[in-house]
Amino acid sequence: MLKIVFCEVIRFGIINLISTNAITMKEYKNSALVRKELISPAYYDQFFNYLSSISSGSIQYRTHLKDKLTGYYSKRNPYLLKADEICDKCWFISKGIVFAFYYDQNHGFSVHTIFEAGEIAMLPDSFMTGEPGNVFLMACPDTHLLEINAVDVEDIYEQYPERERITEMILAYQGRKYQERDRLLRFIGKDRVIEFYRVFPGLQLTDKKMIMQKVISSYLMLSGPRLSKLRREIMDEQELQLV
Repeated sequence: MLKIVFCEVIRFGIINLISTNAITMKEYKNSALVRKELISPAYYDQFFNYLSSISSGSIQYRTHLKDKLTGYYSKRNPYLLKADEICDKCWFISKGIVFAFYYDQNHGFSVHTIFEAGEIAMLPDSFMTGEPGNVFLMACPDTHLLEINAVDVEDIYEQYPERERITEMILAYQGRKYQERDRLLRFIGKDRVIEFYRVFPGLQLTDKKMIMQKVISSYLMLSGPRLSKLRREIMDEQELQLV
């Protein structure tokens, strides 16, 4: 079922690949994903609290799984995954934003999924089947991640079979993430922008540093100037309400 949903997302994304905010991939030069020597205990706790919210049994393999995690942070906008590569890793986002998008030289990029702190970024069909995908994953500046690869997940399955149930729940959540954009696009004008910021509480109308406005405008299928105009109108209305 998940694979069917994901195929629908791919079909939808290809159809809507035209972006009025097309940019060249040269803008992402000098970006890097830097491996951490030490991972903050708070980031470990955040990750295991996330797993516990899915299944209380996750405490049983906390030590084993903790040893498999690798910490990274982003400089500028590094790729986590490129099109035609196998997604053999997944990333828990401790801080920041990761987005999934399609790209070609003629139309630029088309963002179809945004992952924020407290979520797992991955391509579920590629991760589970070992087949290449046609999607890019990219981190925004100052994003902090915990990475685990598919081989280690299989190893944990062998020792803790109940872990597979948690993976099923995570994959089900991925399906909901891919439906999020479809739902948002049913809103018109300012309502679409207002609902976007409600769905992504980690983002603020006035905050341009956490995620590029080009990413948001592509995700919402709005031109850059149109998004800026709607944001200003919403902020003006909010100021009037405070008077």
